[in-house]
Amino acid sequence: MIEKTRIMEKPKALVFGNFNYSTNNLCGQTVKTRNVYQLLKSKESQYFSEVVIFDTDSLNANKLGMFQGLYHVIKADELFYLPATKNLTYIFPFVFILSKLFSTKIHFVVVGGWLGDFLQSKPIYRFMISKVHHIYPETDALCNCLTMAYGFNKVMRLNNFRDTHFAPVQRATVNPIQLVFMARVHPLKGVETLFKLSQILYELNQENVSIDIYGPIFEEYNEEFNNLLNTANNNITYRGVLQPNEINSVLSKYDIMLFPTQYYTEGFPGSILDAYISGIPVIASNWKYANEFIDHTSGAIVEFNDVDAFINKVLKLIESPEQIDALKQGALAKSHEFSSDKAWEIIKSTTFPIKQ
Repeated sequence: MIEKTRIMEKPKALVFGNFNYSTNNLCGQTVKTRNVYQLLKSKESQYFSEVVIFDTDSLNANKLGMFQGLYHVIKADELFYLPATKNLTYIFPFVFILSKLFSTKIHFVVVGGWLGDFLQSKPIYRFMISKVHHIYPETDALCNCLTMAYGFNKVMRLNNFRDTHFAPVQRATVNPIQLVFMARVHPLKGVETLFKLSQILYELNQENVSIDIYGPIFEEYNEEFNNLLNTANNNITYRGVLQPNEINSVLSKYDIMLFPTQYYTEGFPGSILDAYISGIPVIASNWKYANEFIDHTSGAIVEFNDVDAFINKVLKLIESPEQIDALKQGALAKSHEFSSDKAWEIIKSTTFPIKQ
């Protein structure tokens, strides 16, 4: 092991993950990676000598850039690592070995809920991850899996978070009722359920209800999605991709967030967090961790992969504007659990533990 000699007492931090600055294709992975960096950067002058990044998206254009990424690992004292499955499979072994050789502490920040399943048949990866400085899942269920099933002992829940230092905008529910979906436009996100809902609203002459869709379109789904749009009724519209600084002001104009996901191992989707911060409740399918984030005060959960149940819940709720308004208050109250200040409390406690 090679001990680093620092000129300054403060550690150097590296955020290693997919920022996707080349195409600015925002998704849960890229947004969380950027948020972690922005949080650490905001604490730089007080806690770190420097906070730098390595964007794994850059490897798509230049595979040799990995040497630069590994050099950053060697030079870092605190490594905040946010991998997806490909990154974890092919890059992490090199990162892990270097971290041990050069005394770099790995803070494994989990995005989504897939890690438990990934590790099930991979003893070598279980061994490596058991040796990192800390693991930060988004859910209690995954924390329990990692500690109980795999015996990891440095696990601490770190909620998905946003910088919530703004005054939330909230409006009373009025006609027309505006429904919104904001996530990656992909069949596994339940997009086709939105078109079925649109058709039923049309058949019921519910002209006071509209559905807007925001999010990047999955490339292989682009043609099919556009065909759905071209044949759909005029009560459903694709509105493009929102930039982070637009999300709150735009979502605040809506009444309900629709999240009919068919991806069972979602972690804590950022779109639900953005909905809460914007003061709108969520109707979601019952993915693996749904009950940790949505309750009767902030929205509704329906049976997983039950399109009819999802649509019926939406129809029932739009008939009760006063109930929507009550849920809006609950959603806004719930948002305070997911602030950047609370996230920093967790990171600070593991990065700068108080010495007894």
